[in-house]
Amino acid sequence: MQLSTRLATLAVSLCTARLAASYDTTPFIGPLDPWKVNSLRITAPAQGQSGTVDVELAIENPNTVSAGPAPHAAGGGYLPFNPSAANCSAVQDSVDPGIVHNTCVETSDLSYGVWSVEVVPGAAARIDFTNLDLTFTLNYNVSRWGSQLSKVYDGTGHFEVGTNLAEGVCDDASGTCLYELKAEATPVLISPTMTECQGTCSLPSGS
Repeated sequence: MQLSTRLATLAVSLCTARLAASYDTTPFIGPLDPWKVNSLRITAPAQGQSGTVDVELAIENPNTVSAGPAPHAAGGGYLPFNPSAANCSAVQDSVDPGIVHNTCVETSDLSYGVWSVEVVPGAAARIDFTNLDLTFTLNYNVSRWGSQLSKVYDGTGHFEVGTNLAEGVCDDASGTCLYELKAEATPVLISPTMTECQGTCSLPSGS
């Protein structure tokens, strides 16, 4: 009976140690490194052609920030929101070009993050694909130890032909042109700003 109790205690201790090892010992909320747009492709109608504008891109957040404190029973420390990345697209509706369908698919594991992207201004009847702003939102959200821990970050990137976009390469057969990031301007850096927070939102005194 004593052996079984000792083995059970050892198992719990090992589990707690592994859990605690994944937590940060000190909190971190900033300063943050910029997000990176590592690729961007815009497919647009050639001059004189009709059609929709499609934007496809890959974005990465390299930062690890503290979500909230872990209780002593869970090993203590701070649960992290891990680096996050996603592939996103903004596609004009084929019937109503004033409507843009925005989607992002997370490409990282266990970050608790959800990305979204929006063309600015969002209600434009026609996307100016040679000179546009894209606003990104990264929403971290997780429920732990009876509490909801969350952080929301926003950032806007500017993309312009001649600045960080190369001149379009057009295809007469399809009537479309392709615009991509210049090699020397990749990645495009975007400064994130925390706009909402629940959990670890400021550092303890003396940190």
